[in-house]
Amino acid sequence: MTDFFFAIGRFFEWILEILVIAEWTIPVAIIAVLLFGMAYWLRTQRMLTRKAKERGDFI
Repeated sequence: MTDFFFAIGRFFEWILEILVIAEWTIPVAIIAVLLFGMAYWLRTQRMLTRKAKERGDFI
């Protein structure tokens, strides 16, 4: 049973080692995805608002 828990511990050490090696890559990638999503959403919202104003619908 102890070997099982040591294996889990070693697995978590391995995962965290990958995060340490990656340094700023992961946070920068997350920020880039969020900024891209925000830009896409704002562009889509502007387009839909323009169409609603042209039709006289609610915005």
